[in-house]
Amino acid sequence: MKRIAIKNWPKLPNDLIPIAIDRNSVDYVQASSNCFITGKPKLILMARTENEAAASIKYASRVRKETGIDVPFSFRSGGHGISMASVNNDGIILDISKLKKVEIVDINKGLVKVQAGAVWGDVAEFLNRFHLVISSGDFGDTGVGGLSTSGGIGLLVRSFGLTIDHILAAKVITADGEIRSVDKDNEPDLFWAIRGGSSQIGLVTELLFQADKIEPENQYQCPITVQNIDFIIDDLESFVHKWGKWIDEAPLKITSNLMFTSFDNNQILVKMNNFWVGMPNQIANDAFKKASKLAIVKKYDQKVVDYGKAC
Repeated sequence: MKRIAIKNWPKLPNDLIPIAIDRNSVDYVQASSNCFITGKPKLILMARTENEAAASIKYASRVRKETGIDVPFSFRSGGHGISMASVNNDGIILDISKLKKVEIVDINKGLVKVQAGAVWGDVAEFLNRFHLVISSGDFGDTGVGGLSTSGGIGLLVRSFGLTIDHILAAKVITADGEIRSVDKDNEPDLFWAIRGGSSQIGLVTELLFQADKIEPENQYQCPITVQNIDFIIDDLESFVHKWGKWIDEAPLKITSNLMFTSFDNNQILVKMNNFWVGMPNQIANDAFKKASKLAIVKKYDQKVVDYGKAC
């Protein structure tokens, strides 16, 4: 059995040793990083089950109590980490990326159960074959847990709303290490809090979603029309106002997002990604045409893909 010992911290329970990573472990750097920063935690616990996650939370609580120090404690699911909260320095990271099961509960009702360690790209690929979609993030490597508990603004948001709008129930591990099943009838306050409360309320390990259906067409199981445009601009404020007016007047079947890169010559590259739910029709093409006239186009692409490839 490997030895994990941290000075002035209580002894790690035997059942957590197999899932522990410290600064001497070969997996340490990868497990302590997200897409933006690399942390330097003293301990990482890679939970394989809900019970191991609960035991990890109890241990973190014990560390704080016995040391008298507010030791940093972070939850990490997919490791995308735009909030920067999924890693820390000198604390504990509880990683649940091994909890990644996706399951259809009721195909007719569109009920889908997803563990919080899954990433949205894998979820989209799984749902695609059933003609189902869940409004989620813009990047497939984003974790289900972090995005779902923080709101969930994604590439289908104008069509289907936020990710939290589709949560029907969840499993949550609270600070006392208890695994709780919550919904609108069972512990409704806790259920309300996790939908936007991020990791401040507890560790969400599993979510029950109400998915939406997209009808198959031609060779596509879940068709999404994607328009990608690169613009070169020199007046960001003017462009954003024009874009805002365009998307405000556009049909709700279109969602649009922007990414900006500035250059030393005061010019700005704008990458616009527009998503239409379904195959393109005249309404979609009219909206896409208006989008292409917002500024000088450097690069243009339009295609139909399955939802599983768009996420």
